[in-house]
Amino acid sequence: MIPFEELIAPVGMDNFYSKYKGKRHFYIKSNKPKFENHFSWTELDNYLNQIKINGVWDRAPQLQVVLPDGDKWCKKKSEKKYGRKQIYDFWNQGCSFILTLSEFLNETMWKQCQEFEKHYGIGQANIYCSSQKDAKCFPIHADSTDNFLFHVRGKIRWYIYKEFADEGNYRPDDATLEEVVDLSDGDLLYIPKGKYHRVDTLSPRISISFHFQEAIPGKPYRRKEWYDWKP
Repeated sequence: MIPFEELIAPVGMDNFYSKYKGKRHFYIKSNKPKFENHFSWTELDNYLNQIKINGVWDRAPQLQVVLPDGDKWCKKKSEKKYGRKQIYDFWNQGCSFILTLSEFLNETMWKQCQEFEKHYGIGQANIYCSSQKDAKCFPIHADSTDNFLFHVRGKIRWYIYKEFADEGNYRPDDATLEEVVDLSDGDLLYIPKGKYHRVDTLSPRISISFHFQEAIPGKPYRRKEWYDWKP
């Protein structure tokens, strides 16, 4: 787990709240990997080998796949069911995998969410994995929460657009490019709520998105300790 103030250095707490939060994106380049304890290729392989692909599996994290046509398949919610072979075929075809609610995977992820929730309300972590360059990712969209992107492995290119989404309009017909950002191991990117963006993979990659709702005044959210929930 990395403390919030350390994560956003050298931006600083005062600058974050006055200039960036909910207003502007920023990214922090790193000269070394620093998120390798959060998730790894080995953990992805273990996850895919252990889950019951065809059955109902109600424990987090939950697997989603960005299909070749750009649609999203969710193992738990989608009507169509795929077997283990088809899941691996999607991976080999260059489809990106998403593990939602991935804070349940290990103690480091869980405690990182706890750290963010000192400054936000309830949130979660999603892991994005791609097997190759030019893997299938989502088109231009915006998220309904603030988003902190930990880039763990590989290289990825973010296209960040000037516009913010109107409430509920998270897939625009058009948007004006503001900045292109290339991320490598250990880099951090902050995207405020509603900011349009999209991603290209430049190599096999692992990225973790920590995203959180605003805190409810007078009602701070307190996540259980890791040892209080785990089986």
